[in-house]
Amino acid sequence: MNNVQFHIGEVVANNTTYEYSDEKNFEIRVITYTDFYNRRDIRAIPYDNNIKKIPAVGEHVLLICGLSQENTKDSIYPQWYYASSFSVNSDANDNKLSNYVKSDSEITGSINLTTKQVSWLQPFSGDLMFEGRFGQSIRFSSTTKQKYSSPPTWTGQTDGDPIIILSNGRKFENKYVVENLHEDASSLYLTSTQKIPVLLGDKNNRNPLSCYAPTESSYERSQFIGVADRIILKAKTDIAVIDSPRGIVLNTTGEVKIGNDEANISLVHGDVLLNILQKILNQLSQPIQCGTAQGTFINRTNLSTAQNELQNLLNSKYFITKDTY
Repeated sequence: MNNVQFHIGEVVANNTTYEYSDEKNFEIRVITYTDFYNRRDIRAIPYDNNIKKIPAVGEHVLLICGLSQENTKDSIYPQWYYASSFSVNSDANDNKLSNYVKSDSEITGSINLTTKQVSWLQPFSGDLMFEGRFGQSIRFSSTTKQKYSSPPTWTGQTDGDPIIILSNGRKFENKYVVENLHEDASSLYLTSTQKIPVLLGDKNNRNPLSCYAPTESSYERSQFIGVADRIILKAKTDIAVIDSPRGIVLNTTGEVKIGNDEANISLVHGDVLLNILQKILNQLSQPIQCGTAQGTFINRTNLSTAQNELQNLLNSKYFITKDTY
């Protein structure tokens, strides 16, 4: 291979792109137009097989000629590779410029791209962003105090402090948008020093932290925040552990069920039970009136023992919200 070869071309239908192969996975078919009067029909595979973006039919790609797995020191068997598609329409979802080239042998019945309106993320200086076609993204960003048309939803004291945001599903707006913890379908935030506007409870019944300062929206140290309509954490073969040196809060305006979702035996309010048992012991300690005679229990050992043990009924570490039917 004496000369480095490049081509640009349009992706056309190929019935093997999404089928598994032992040799050439993710292969696309491209009609080149580098030389407009000498177009070529080329099969190409990804330039990078670990990070790939499979272009849709009608999108345009850069092709690079390189070595194939059949190459030896004595013979050359070239293989074409495709880099990412061109942002012809500057669109997150669809960058087709279809029918720029024609092919008499074009295969029909291809898998077509599902198109939808998707907003671009607002870039901030220094960001590294991966944006999918359908409104999902991973942002490697930082605290910034500079002014942007759509400001970040996080704040912090020191520019450059890192933050990672994984977001899935956003409503379309005809402008740059920023991830929103409560409006995006699901989110995962890894922070360092940023404040995140977390609202606990639901929109009709807020349930903010009140005993543990700082509050959920003013905390300025590292956080792991996940938000979705439903969250399931499952340990496959061993225990699940939530560990904290300060405290664990199960925060809900609904019910807490232990065992399974059919649990229907109520937990006891410890302070109420303590008060009831104390009254019973006090009553049993009083003299017993029988006609004109009075007396007490002959053996009061169990009564005294119960009175002493009653002081250990309440736990100093585990608490529940007092709630009655």
